[in-house]
Amino acid sequence: MRDEFEQPQPPAPSGDAEARVVEALRAGAAPLLPVPAGIELLNRDFLTDAANLPDGSIDLILADPPYGLGKDYGNDSDMRSGEDFLAWTRTWLDLAIPKLKPSGSLYIFCTWQYAPEIFVFLKSRLMMVNEIIWDRRVPSMGGTTRRFTSVHDNIGYFAVSKDYYFDLDPVRIPYDAATKKARSRKLFEGSKWLEMGYNPKDVWSVSRLHRQHAERVDHPTQKPLEIVERMVLASCPPGGRVLDPFMGSGTTAVACTRQKREFVGYEINESYCAIARERVGLAANPPEPVSRRKAAAVNTTTTA
Repeated sequence: MRDEFEQPQPPAPSGDAEARVVEALRAGAAPLLPVPAGIELLNRDFLTDAANLPDGSIDLILADPPYGLGKDYGNDSDMRSGEDFLAWTRTWLDLAIPKLKPSGSLYIFCTWQYAPEIFVFLKSRLMMVNEIIWDRRVPSMGGTTRRFTSVHDNIGYFAVSKDYYFDLDPVRIPYDAATKKARSRKLFEGSKWLEMGYNPKDVWSVSRLHRQHAERVDHPTQKPLEIVERMVLASCPPGGRVLDPFMGSGTTAVACTRQKREFVGYEINESYCAIARERVGLAANPPEPVSRRKAAAVNTTTTA
């Protein structure tokens, strides 16, 4: 969710693959690359199309719906509030939950204003595993003087049953050298947690995608790939299938492309769907770094 005090900034370049994808999009030079098999990007409304998706076919639902705060997504999809918004939320959740396999799970992004009601509803349908707090690392820039400034999003993590899929190892956080050395007592030698890293806690401190962020595309509430990829790796088995009912700019689709998971996503905004398609095509066929292209050109000139 965009910070209310965020100021326009010029884009900053970065060397990683996702940054090169975004740079190509910003430059208007992104080619129409093919979308990999198993990745479905649907310019449709999930609420009206859910019947076409078989029940029990999804390993993970990763949902970042409108928050009911009046954001501009190029349509009126976020104009509901209060009980109207909660009724709409219950409607799409009732459509989505049956799509999960018995080992399936669901993550939902939401705001503190509605998290209690949404979580209570979900607990009547699923088993609650965690409430995750996403600390968006919003800098101190003043603001309201009648309450504490909100700098986090709530994420609910739910599962169909106690037999839900969860793989901690791909998302462990490695210890830095000093910490690892300090804990390398005889008692801990050979411990998996020491060698591979520790379990991410339920407070995730990951910067929001401010305007100069390398990943940022033209979407007001784009989520960081780091967060979404952690969910996909931990909660969807390799080769499994992820559903995103509100695809937006396609971050979950990019994560699934990179991590070899199947994906089906719905997005009613045609422009966002096009951005998602370009991002996925480029994620599957990332452009070479500029330095590598320059080196290749130099080698060609030298041998000529």
